[in-house]
Amino acid sequence: MLNFFFYLLLLCFSLNICYPNNAYWSLDSEKTIQTRLFHKDKSYKSQKNTYSVELSSELFVEPNQNTNFLLVPNYRYDHFDKERSLFDISQGYILYFNKRSELKLGKEKIFWGVTELKNLVDIVNSPDNASGEEKSKLGQTLISYSYIDNNFGFIDLIYMPEFHNPSQVGKKGRLRLNLPTENYNTVYEGGAGERTPSWAAKWQNSFGDTDISFQIFRGTSRDTSTIPKLENGQVKYFAGYERISQFGSFIQKVSGPFIYKFEGIKRNGQKNSLYKRQNYYSYITGLEYIKTRLFQRMWDLNLFLEYSNDDRGSSSTDIFQNDLFVGSRISLNDVDGTEITQTLSLDLDGNGNTGSVEISSRLRETLRISADYSFYWSLKNGDTLYSFRNDNYIGIRLTNYF
Repeated sequence: MLNFFFYLLLLCFSLNICYPNNAYWSLDSEKTIQTRLFHKDKSYKSQKNTYSVELSSELFVEPNQNTNFLLVPNYRYDHFDKERSLFDISQGYILYFNKRSELKLGKEKIFWGVTELKNLVDIVNSPDNASGEEKSKLGQTLISYSYIDNNFGFIDLIYMPEFHNPSQVGKKGRLRLNLPTENYNTVYEGGAGERTPSWAAKWQNSFGDTDISFQIFRGTSRDTSTIPKLENGQVKYFAGYERISQFGSFIQKVSGPFIYKFEGIKRNGQKNSLYKRQNYYSYITGLEYIKTRLFQRMWDLNLFLEYSNDDRGSSSTDIFQNDLFVGSRISLNDVDGTEITQTLSLDLDGNGNTGSVEISSRLRETLRISADYSFYWSLKNGDTLYSFRNDNYIGIRLTNYF
């Protein structure tokens, strides 16, 4: 019911502001066709190779110099894995701002973090796990207030009246865990289920070439815990979401061609892989090196080196709990925007490793293609990545902008 009244308010507001003579507005859309070709036999019965289609539009309206309206609906259809199909308002908000502050009401994607492999502090939005992209997120309903001061820095205060369930790969999908969770009887802490509110706050400031931020979050965890239950004489696995508290920070310093990065969190209330509540620390640190005019051409090269650690060790639910990450990105800076990206994560405990190579370029002004190969190896039974042991694949994405 909350969503209904909220989007009714957005619709009424947009109808009122779209017609002033001095209003600026724009509408952009894109359609993406994606397929993944798995060259190994499936690990679990009912799994199938599949393809998907995504449609997204962005409506931006500026009725006056202090007010903006943005609406970005997104629809994804998967041919075989129906649980992967979804409709999401990734962004849909009214923004009022002046020189010192901003007030936002609606659905938004808020990104926090500086590191490349993953972003521990990025906790406002629920993950879009079924997308296949590590950092993909769903829209979050919120009311936010931001205050800006040139000396003190930036303050963001966020109230989230409801929780949005992360998307999940279904039983027919590839790249799924060996024990997929059921899509019913989800377990929530807090008494009001999905309607249990959460809140967050962030402070950020820059001191010369250094950016520093601290964040606080209290509410429903965006990470899923697996809860086993006996149902009709059969053990089934259900998604659970604990009430957690998290304190986080990130630091980024630029020194010539090097960018030094750190993210760290202290989280209380989350269950570990043994289904036990465990407070823990986690951090990721590393650097990025930037080389311009590579080989005396207009090419740019970015090199990444990061280390991630989770003090829960083998009981961690994070697949990168003690891993070394290396990566590179070459931007040719040509008219087609060609980029070549390589990533590799190595588990220092000798468990699962991952890697990928991606090439992306425009075929014409409104058509972009990307091809990637993702792979997993040296997997041990019992490690989370063991579920993906046969899921090496070639992915192809074709995006049309209109």
